[in-house]
Amino acid sequence: MKIFQAGATSVYMVGGGGVGLSHPCDSHVYVIENSGEAAMIDAGSGITPEEIRDRMQEDGVEPRAIRTLILTHSHWDHGRGAAWWVAATGARLAVHRLGVRTLEEQLWPTSHVERHGVGSRRARVDLPLEDGDTIAVGAITLEVIHTPGHSDDSVSLLAKLDGRSVLFGGDTCFAEGGHGTVNADTDFRAYRASVRRLAALKVDVLFPGHKHFVLSRAHAHISMLERRMSGSWTSMVDTRVPFFPTWWLEHDASLYDDAARSAS
Repeated sequence: MKIFQAGATSVYMVGGGGVGLSHPCDSHVYVIENSGEAAMIDAGSGITPEEIRDRMQEDGVEPRAIRTLILTHSHWDHGRGAAWWVAATGARLAVHRLGVRTLEEQLWPTSHVERHGVGSRRARVDLPLEDGDTIAVGAITLEVIHTPGHSDDSVSLLAKLDGRSVLFGGDTCFAEGGHGTVNADTDFRAYRASVRRLAALKVDVLFPGHKHFVLSRAHAHISMLERRMSGSWTSMVDTRVPFFPTWWLEHDASLYDDAARSAS
């Protein structure tokens, strides 16, 4: 579904398990299009990727218009579908250089699907990203901002569209001051520095990797997370947030059957 328009640029949300657009294990998946050229941001879990393709075609976006597939990070719910999408579109694959090994060699050995014997497909990375890189999409550019914290290879993507700042935030920052999954190994200093960097951008629009998107005054939502991260550590991890891929798998074992069928 089209969720944003600025001049000749359109943004579509074509996948998202938490909102029922595609398989429950998928992160949000976006397409940004300008001048007949498109980029896809995140690739979902790779379980029934045809659902994402169908949403895309309903919006009038042809998969072959996608020139670049950009992963905000290499976690399996965002990146496991990359191999399928590269084959379907011929797009070049981009991920931060710290995520290259996951896509090309490691393949999520600790993920729920791998532990249940469902294999994953390797994908060759064409564009190992660094902080400050830019990616052209038609007549616009996406700026790569390295935002480690949720993962060491997390990036956010910034576009300036008709005077508005639009951020694809991955799992670094969510609406209402939310944050991606953290654990005892999380580098909270790096995470806080990333959030402070994003807060300083004063963005207008936020398209996150999960939960709802924000079409105006998104900077207030990011600033809320910055304030949370400046408080006590325990205030950051009070509960498990529902409607993430791990939540679905833990509560609906039939989804492993979906994964096994898609891998066969």
